[in-house]
Amino acid sequence: EGKRLTKKDRPIPINEEIKIPDDQVLISVTNPKGIITEANDIFVQVAGYSKEELVGSSHNVIRHPDMPKTMFKIVWDHIKDKENVMAVVKNLAKDGKYYWVVTDFVTKVDADRNIINYTAYRRPVHDKVKEAVIPLYKALCAIEEVAGMDAAEKFLNNYFEERNTNYDEMVEEIIVKNCKKATTLGFGSNPENELKNMSKEKKQSLFNKLFGIK
Repeated sequence: EGKRLTKKDRPIPINEEIKIPDDQVLISVTNPKGIITEANDIFVQVAGYSKEELVGSSHNVIRHPDMPKTMFKIVWDHIKDKENVMAVVKNLAKDGKYYWVVTDFVTKVDADRNIINYTAYRRPVHDKVKEAVIPLYKALCAIEEVAGMDAAEKFLNNYFEERNTNYDEMVEEIIVKNCKKATTLGFGSNPENELKNMSKEKKQSLFNKLFGIK
């Protein structure tokens, strides 16, 4: 039985990016407690850990310190409510390098609606998408550090209110606006409006298409 890695085992970050090939989907599965139970080869390769190291370890070993805790809280709140959610995430590799992905989290439940596991499908992120979220993430990290999570959450809620949007819509808009694939998926010249009028199911299948998830 190998050593179980936790956030204490995270490397010191270095400012060097790992670029992920466009057609790759990095997949990991965790149990309801966030322990990794499965990881596909490309995820193992990019994360830089062996499969043996990853399976049985806490998912937060790959969490980058530049990521606001508030963003993960939103993701957890969604998936614990058995709702799919997408997030633009900066992850930390074993050698301290970073890689950006857009992650679609899917919750699997049993017949009694108990959560069996969570699957994360990650795709490479367009540079414009990173540029769109970095200032917000920096602000949230700074607020978390100085005033704590509640203050950061308040800031984020105000941020959404001022823009008359919410987390899901913001992520969708950032991605659709800045993703060449969106236009190839048959969006017209105004994807944001089309998205707002789309049903949840249609939206989900659109994003599954966008991320090549069957």
